[in-house]
Amino acid sequence: MCMFGFRDTVKGEDGNQVLHLPVVLPKLPGRLYFLFGRPIEMEGMDNVLTDRKKANQVYFQIELEVENAMSYLKRKRNEDPYRSIARRALYQATWGPSAQVPTFEP
Repeated sequence: MCMFGFRDTVKGEDGNQVLHLPVVLPKLPGRLYFLFGRPIEMEGMDNVLTDRKKANQVYFQIELEVENAMSYLKRKRNEDPYRSIARRALYQATWGPSAQVPTFEP
């Protein structure tokens, strides 16, 4: 018999199953890490639209730049001593609300 009464009309094994209600726990806000990479020059590359080989080269160059930027940001995020909201709150409680929590140097 279900303790909430939702399955009182269901007979047999299906009626004896324990009902588990989903629980949603919000994630605490963390820092956001951004990196604007160097621009990729496309001047003089009009043939990219018609040449599949050139298009693939440009695509792989962009993909490599994005992957390098993401791995760099992940590494910096793991090294960040003020990544958690608790550490940032403690820093601001110690130094005052107008103090800027330090960020990483590129």
